[in-house]
Amino acid sequence: MTSVLRDKTIWLIAFNVFFVYAVYCGLTFFIPFLKNIYLLPVALVGAYGIINQYCLKMIGGPIGGMISDKILKSPSKYLCYTFIISTAALVLLIMLPHESMPVYLGMACTLGFGAIVFTQRAVFFAPIGEAKIAENKTGAAMALGSFIGYAPAMFCFSLYGYILDLNPGIIGYKIVFGIMACFAFCGAVVSVMLVKRISQRKKEMLAAEA
Repeated sequence: MTSVLRDKTIWLIAFNVFFVYAVYCGLTFFIPFLKNIYLLPVALVGAYGIINQYCLKMIGGPIGGMISDKILKSPSKYLCYTFIISTAALVLLIMLPHESMPVYLGMACTLGFGAIVFTQRAVFFAPIGEAKIAENKTGAAMALGSFIGYAPAMFCFSLYGYILDLNPGIIGYKIVFGIMACFAFCGAVVSVMLVKRISQRKKEMLAAEA
């Protein structure tokens, strides 16, 4: 376990998971956002919830895995690109004139963003394999990654809810989206560091084999 705690790569992977999950926690508030700001009809609330929580999981997983494996051939690069896209999407979500937009456009925007996050969730532990973590360290690496990665569940829901209670209306949601954007930006920074670290690690392994 001590060697795992000293491994910078494992810490970067763990914080990658942390920032994905911190953004993911915000998806829960899309339904009250649509209900309060877009006046989403009750008939659509259930349908939206099913699509957001189940359909996107089923679709996002295979898509995220396929792009990271077949196209980019690097889960860490995929996470980096999607963090950048997520940051831009959240900034756009803050700037949109939600009060004058049709409800279906609001649904499409939030579901589109949710799809990106679900593709990230499908591959956020994959960099452990990409980084060629030793088999005798994999269990401890997963444990550390899970402990840190899922930590946002302990405070993000309360944080976002507290902000919405303190700032009723569209302002509160914009603040929440801004915090989510900060998490996504931090995730992009960590991902860039992870991509470089994995590349360096692979070069060192090749040099050792030569």
